[in-house]
Amino acid sequence: MNTSPDTIALAQAAAALSHPGLVRIVSDIDDHGPLPRHLLSRTLTGLSRQQLRHATAAGRALGLLRTGKHAGNPAFVLTSPGRELADVYDTAARWARTHQYPCDVSDFVTRVQATLALLGKPSTDVPPAPRAALASWVRDHGAALASQLTGTNQDEIELAA
Repeated sequence: MNTSPDTIALAQAAAALSHPGLVRIVSDIDDHGPLPRHLLSRTLTGLSRQQLRHATAAGRALGLLRTGKHAGNPAFVLTSPGRELADVYDTAARWARTHQYPCDVSDFVTRVQATLALLGKPSTDVPPAPRAALASWVRDHGAALASQLTGTNQDEIELAA
């Protein structure tokens, strides 16, 4: 994978980073701090145990999450690339909310996914702020993402998507 912020790299990054469980876990930890593992299913309601397992596995494989301690319990925390990805998600959702994309009543995850899907298309109508945010993230973290999207980790990430 070319780690420069070109259309192909953006499309691959957008696809790998748009899993709804991943969007939710990264955003939740960014908003509220470390997420104790035992509270994962209570915090991220609406996701099955399998979806949660895939989201956390993908987050770790992509270098976005790590396991740490919070109040003496094992907890998921964001790495530096994970914190920066949360900013990309916020930028995408903000653009989508402003433009009522994909519709005026979309939730955060749907807005992020729809905007990332736009960034994955070769088009001149790509939203500039989310494109710049994702391109910057890919420029800074694309090499790590590319290495995780090859070999056996690709299978794990595809299962998570």
